[in-house]
Amino acid sequence: MPSHTIRTFRRQSRVLRPLAVLLTVLFLLSATVAAFGHAPHSPQKDKQEAARKAFDEGERLRERATPDSLREAVPKYEEALRLWRESGDRASETAALASLGVTLQFLHQHERAVEIYEQALALLRASGERAEEGDILYNLGTAQLFLGRFYKALGNYERALVIQRKFGDRSGEGNTLGYLGAAYERTGRYAQAIDNFERALAIHRELRNRAQGGVLLSNLGAAYNDLGRYDRALEHYQQALAVYREVRDRVNEGTTLANAGYAFYKLGQPAKAIEYYDRALVIERELGDKPQEANTLTKLGLAQLAQGRATDALATCGRALALQRELKDRYGEGRALDALGQIFRALGKTDESLEQLSAALTLMRELGARAGEAATLNELMLTCKARGSTRLAIFYGKQSINTYQELRQNISQLEKKSQEAFVGAKQGPYRTLAGLLIAEGRLGEAQRVLDMLKQDEYFQFIRRDEGEGALASRAALSPEEAALGQRYREISDRVASIGRQWGELTGKAQLTPEEQRQLAALEKQLEVANAAFHKFLDQLEAEFASAKAGGDKVYQLREAEALKEVLRELGGGAVALYTVVSEKKYYVVLYTPDAMISREHTISAEELNAKIFAFREALQKPASDPRPLAQELYRVIVGPVEKDLEQAKAETLMWSLDGVLRYVPVAALHDGKGYMVERYRNVVFTPATQANLKDQPRAQSKGLGLGVSKAHGTFIALPSVPDELRSIFREDAAAAPAATDAKGVISGKVLMDEAFTDESLKGALRLRYPVVHIASHFAFKPGDETDSYLLLGDGSRLSLAKIKSATNLFSGVDLLTLSACDTASGGAGGDGKEVEGFGVLAQRQGAKAVVASLWPVADASTRLLMQEFYRLRGEGEGMAKAEALRRAQLALLRGSTGASPAGGERRGLAVGGDLAAKNFAHPYFWAPFILIGNWK
Repeated sequence: MPSHTIRTFRRQSRVLRPLAVLLTVLFLLSATVAAFGHAPHSPQKDKQEAARKAFDEGERLRERATPDSLREAVPKYEEALRLWRESGDRASETAALASLGVTLQFLHQHERAVEIYEQALALLRASGERAEEGDILYNLGTAQLFLGRFYKALGNYERALVIQRKFGDRSGEGNTLGYLGAAYERTGRYAQAIDNFERALAIHRELRNRAQGGVLLSNLGAAYNDLGRYDRALEHYQQALAVYREVRDRVNEGTTLANAGYAFYKLGQPAKAIEYYDRALVIERELGDKPQEANTLTKLGLAQLAQGRATDALATCGRALALQRELKDRYGEGRALDALGQIFRALGKTDESLEQLSAALTLMRELGARAGEAATLNELMLTCKARGSTRLAIFYGKQSINTYQELRQNISQLEKKSQEAFVGAKQGPYRTLAGLLIAEGRLGEAQRVLDMLKQDEYFQFIRRDEGEGALASRAALSPEEAALGQRYREISDRVASIGRQWGELTGKAQLTPEEQRQLAALEKQLEVANAAFHKFLDQLEAEFASAKAGGDKVYQLREAEALKEVLRELGGGAVALYTVVSEKKYYVVLYTPDAMISREHTISAEELNAKIFAFREALQKPASDPRPLAQELYRVIVGPVEKDLEQAKAETLMWSLDGVLRYVPVAALHDGKGYMVERYRNVVFTPATQANLKDQPRAQSKGLGLGVSKAHGTFIALPSVPDELRSIFREDAAAAPAATDAKGVISGKVLMDEAFTDESLKGALRLRYPVVHIASHFAFKPGDETDSYLLLGDGSRLSLAKIKSATNLFSGVDLLTLSACDTASGGAGGDGKEVEGFGVLAQRQGAKAVVASLWPVADASTRLLMQEFYRLRGEGEGMAKAEALRRAQLALLRGSTGASPAGGERRGLAVGGDLAAKNFAHPYFWAPFILIGNWK
């Protein structure tokens, strides 16, 4: 949440200068009317004199600025207001309202101050006094800002600026720009906040207003604090403190000391932070500055917690919460509740932690405080993690980082250092969420989350999976997460709405009988709504705690006995390996034509998931050496049956991969001497393909090629696709005269770019081509079939959900090659249910064998690999698919293609220049493609 407190109201002699001008003008108008009227002594004149006397006494009391004198000033202003209303003196009435509003704000009665300013505004508009209207709008905004009505404050500041600029009120403009920046800061729009603070600072320096310049230096420091630029924040704070001491501004000195303390806290120096907080509290208590005392106490409690003093922290933040509620500072209340949630978690009281954090989240959502909302959602993730409620923690974590992504977009125009600092300061929630997803085996989602931390240049030149940069990306919610999230928002918004109405009524000094009835009704509604909200939270935890379905793999193992005969008929040294990952162990069952052998390796599912994730990260960085991790995983996955495979003289390994193991390119595992691709043909098979394993392949005589080479939206162009398809398919000269010089190995039809549409795809597939090759972008969103899709040539999308609902879309296809990114990837959704990848779905839709990819692939190397694959398939009587793929991969590994990675575009990925001097030996280039199904 925002790290500091921007003063929402300051002493009249500085920030409320526009109001002093307003009062002078109003009194001059009133005096002018009296002078020209020459009215004789009368009861009316007596009222005027009594009103002026009361008003002057109120002014003297307010200028003394002590809590007692301010309280005594209120009835004086109220008396003057009543008398001027009775006498019909509208100008003086407006002056009394303005002074009363200021005094109420000093007394922290902001709700009533809003009512008073709105009355003054109505009088000014009726009289046509536009210049003075700007000043009242400014003061109305400050009251709304304190009450947490940030968007209303923004609107009033914008309207005030128009009037102040029209009348050349430079000082008023500077003040309003400063508060406009404060309102932007509260809503997480830091770029706009800094811009307004800097413009305000320039004006006040021009006017040589040292005191207000100090305020703006402090507020700039606070904005940099929010961005994670703590060193720069401290520079601004030190400059501001020097100004405050020079002009003897004790109020703002205390506030800035507390803000500087928070910067030290974020820098990991809680002792230094506490030193500053203690100094701030001395000043705040000496001056009776309760709002700032409450804010400083909240920060002090967090610093005490960082020192391991949780009990002290609990008492400190408890005092802060009581003060915030007394002051009706809803934003400050939310911050105190968030801090208490952290403290209760540290004390092991996770029920209490959830209660405090849920209340804090409701307030942050009500106020539109996006940074505070993101921070509280992160704390909810941490508390649920501590409770062992992993899936609920993921639910909160996704919403937290999606809110941070929104805030990142809001600062995209700031200098690079500020953007990087913000990411660095907020990386904790991203990494925690990724860790939770990895532990659950949801590696695709984890990778997407960590990719968000990378700068946009990386996405432009290294990774553009779905054409999205780091800022535009969001963590996709599973259907279950989205549905529960919608219910959560509806219920929390209901609580927030009732609470807002209740707060407005309780802030009034006097209630009408009707308002009293409304308040009683709202209190009952609020009690019911809060009960419903907490009941829903209990249900939420219960729903996410439901166990994931299991047992499918055990059933497959029981049914696998019949596979022995299939293996015997397949020949080619074929064996089958069934893998099972349990909570504490990895099991592999090896089937040969003659035997069944079961082995195991002791490793927890969480540790295995982490190893696989690290391996995949290394594989997708061509500058890295993946072999150490490849050897670690080899020892786990293959090591238990290594000798058994040698004894069985195995040549073709048919893998039935369990859960997260489906993310592993087995061909890239390393035994210390070489990669698996150098020893074995590796194939993946599923229950959907088992029945087709013995089918003899149809002749590779005719095929269908479909491709996208042009850019669409955020998807980059793929210039190698036309060459890739021409190297595979040769079209009939009559049908495609321009393609008569093509050297393709298969006769067929090519649908490129605009010719590749949903209708043309379906029409061509009805002709039952034995070979179908698709070269395009594929966007895979783990857990979401609707938002995972193939990009078609006309820019439209063919989703996994649509493919799933089709009827035998790929019937008659012997080999479907998906030359795009992530087409082999599947993954568990938030409900633990498996979402199948494109490759497996294509098999369910009739394709007997599918070549698909496990990560975004490079355009140039993919063209070469596919060209070699089909060339080998077309030689003589035709090489088996598994052997052709293995040899094509070896050609890249050993550099026998004679090519270099000059063209770096990826099917959803763009390769950076740092790879230009390297060949395609790294597994990144050749390992993503796997063969699923009939390998003959």
